[in-house]
Amino acid sequence: MEEKQLEHFSHEEHPLILCELQKENDDGSIDQKSAVCYGCQEQISDSTAYCCFRCDFFLHKRCAELPRQIRHPMHSQHDLVLLRNPTYFSGGCSCNACGQGGWKYFTYHCSLCKFDLDVSCAILDQREIKLDCHDHPLREQRPATFYCNACREDVKDSSYLCTVCPFWIHKKCALLSSTVKHKDHNHSLLLAYSLPPGFRSFRQQCFVCWKKVHPSDWVYYCGPCRYFVHVTCVVISQEDEGQLSEDIEYPISEEQDQNVVKLPSSNAAQELIARFLLKKDEISSSNDSGKSNIPEKIFMDSQHRKHPLVLSEKVQNLDERKSTNSDDQEEAKSLLLVCDVCIEPICSSDDLHYYACVECGYFVHLTCSNLPPELHIPKHPQHPFSCMYYRNAAGLFRCEACHWQTNANYYKCEPCGLRICIKCASASMMTSSVKHDGHKKHLLTQFQSSDPIHCTACGYTRGDGFGFACEDCHCYVCYDCALLPPTTTQRWDKHPLLLIYPPYFEHPEEFYCVLCEKEINPNCWMYHCRECDYSLHPCCIPQVNLFRRVKFGRSLNVNNHSHPLTHVPEAKYKSFCGSCDNKRLDWEEAFECESCTFYLCPDCAFERKLPVVTINE
Repeated sequence: MEEKQLEHFSHEEHPLILCELQKENDDGSIDQKSAVCYGCQEQISDSTAYCCFRCDFFLHKRCAELPRQIRHPMHSQHDLVLLRNPTYFSGGCSCNACGQGGWKYFTYHCSLCKFDLDVSCAILDQREIKLDCHDHPLREQRPATFYCNACREDVKDSSYLCTVCPFWIHKKCALLSSTVKHKDHNHSLLLAYSLPPGFRSFRQQCFVCWKKVHPSDWVYYCGPCRYFVHVTCVVISQEDEGQLSEDIEYPISEEQDQNVVKLPSSNAAQELIARFLLKKDEISSSNDSGKSNIPEKIFMDSQHRKHPLVLSEKVQNLDERKSTNSDDQEEAKSLLLVCDVCIEPICSSDDLHYYACVECGYFVHLTCSNLPPELHIPKHPQHPFSCMYYRNAAGLFRCEACHWQTNANYYKCEPCGLRICIKCASASMMTSSVKHDGHKKHLLTQFQSSDPIHCTACGYTRGDGFGFACEDCHCYVCYDCALLPPTTTQRWDKHPLLLIYPPYFEHPEEFYCVLCEKEINPNCWMYHCRECDYSLHPCCIPQVNLFRRVKFGRSLNVNNHSHPLTHVPEAKYKSFCGSCDNKRLDWEEAFECESCTFYLCPDCAFERKLPVVTINE
């Protein structure tokens, strides 16, 4: 080999000579002279290198031939100059790419900005790749701490950096597979470098960590199932083994089973009320048909003193009731035998007894007749809550837990003015965990926050949130959604509507509510008829929303009208409010005089109501 000399700025004492560092032995083995490159401080494994044996100074051939000046994408505003070692007083520097401190060897430096890159981060050992998600080639870098444009994490790792613009991603992100088989889903997931435009109508969330998927996030997704997983979450989950997420259920021991509340339930409100009224060993016998300890007649001290309430047997099956018009029959079902205290239907699956004043159409669940006049709610320990109700038929209040208007009884904290309906109050008294079919992976526990909470079930953000939570999964369910019944009906469909939860496997089409005709967020709970394949928002179904919050049929006397008005859910077509500038009331909630075909909207009825005369007995 012809001797080649190099005068190099890093070793001005002597010229560097390109020498062989490997020697082949007679037996075919190779002897490699041990040498460390001064410039990059890595072991030299090449067959040749530039050497000064007198000074024990060595350079890789590539390090010896580095350009003295470069323009780097991490610092594109100025040129970087190659130095033998940093010129700082300490003799070392910290690399602005990998964060390595105390570096004292070849450094690319900007004196104006005090910007430094060790030689490996700046230019050496860099392979280039091209990704579909980026217009420019990416160059491999040494391990560094930086913000990754792919996974949005700030961790130290090997990386690829764009040679033109400040696009920087972890090496593991750059080498992600285009498809993966994720344990929690029965279809292959495709890699997307941003949230696909067709799925940006609604807030999307990762089905592993339950956090929001930002439009710029790299995700694995299944389009037909609207199933999204952050690229970091799918890797974590693949380390475990398990069934599909729709089949996973939280295991409950026999001992736990007595205390865990199972939802959804067709009679959730009554079950929760029974839990805080009865002792633990009495809960299982709350539906006992024996009447030995139940009074035959009671008076509701503040609510219904006009007549006694008589203990009655279980309700006749509503389907057996005769009506000439099927629509009228279904409407009658929604108005018939509703508890005046909690505004929930009294049906044969409830307590086998209830109290009734048939003359006034006043009905009360057995449990609701025993509500305590004062309640100490664990989530608001500052003051007790007093049981109250609106005496007038036009009286509605807004519950500050579920945020719906209702004419149910409520509990009120007088000093704070906080009012909570009976159903939410019963939910807030729970000390047990909740096992809900909408989140089978873990049990849910009581949760209350003064900060707004995004309900996973309905998609709404609730201020001063009351509800249940799985904080490990960032899953929050407001009381209103937690107490939804598992099935319901519509008057124009004989099939049951089932409460269903995402992800909706094998249903690639968009969901539209047949009542409001708006698209349903596929990340939220909905009611669905499997036979007819249509869906509805829970809040659009009167039997779930309106009729479980307001008891209609109550009578109201108002000034300047001689007949009592009846609270109805729908005014007839082409009807007008008789008080406020002839406001149109077609199919809207109203107070109606059947004799005169006279209507008042709820606001006017409230303003014109006459005081209720209390009868002392």
